[in-house]
Amino acid sequence: MFERLREVWRRSSTAGEAYPAELAFMLRNPLRRLILSPRGMVRRLDPAPTDRVLEVGPGPGYFSLELAQAVPRGMLLLMDLQPAMLAKARTRLSRARARNVRYQAADARALPYAEASIDLALLVAVLGEVPDKKAALAELYRVVRPGGRLNLTEQPGDADFISLAEITALAEQAGFQATRHWGGRSNYSAEFRRP
Repeated sequence: MFERLREVWRRSSTAGEAYPAELAFMLRNPLRRLILSPRGMVRRLDPAPTDRVLEVGPGPGYFSLELAQAVPRGMLLLMDLQPAMLAKARTRLSRARARNVRYQAADARALPYAEASIDLALLVAVLGEVPDKKAALAELYRVVRPGGRLNLTEQPGDADFISLAEITALAEQAGFQATRHWGGRSNYSAEFRRP
């Protein structure tokens, strides 16, 4: 038992590893609101009520309920590499009776969505976990519609933290155009648009 816990803890603090589903409860810690609350994230994203929003790596759905409520005539697509994380998000959103949510276990390097089918995509402290960031951003560029947006958020304490300069360079190499950003050096959201 102790060895298993130690292995889970090691994975949570190792760069390039997906955050373990066994520690999902830590991602729902109310103190996280001091960094960025779900309402604050929705204000930053400002989705239209009819948007199709793709949240890559939602974990247990920390931001997801507020996102689903912000697109009442749209759709929230939750995609995570770990089915166990999706199960936790599904439980949370089902309890809240969110009906405009779909769940998909998949890899960010091969998104299971049609070309130009997403109005807004977001990744919160996820891109650093993806082994091939360029492939993931190319896939995001493919599925985000022209004029659609990509939001990449990084937060303090993440073993896979990517600087704003690096994330901007990667997104622009994929074809996105930087539009604005919020926050500081260790806690920011950067918005990009597909031309």
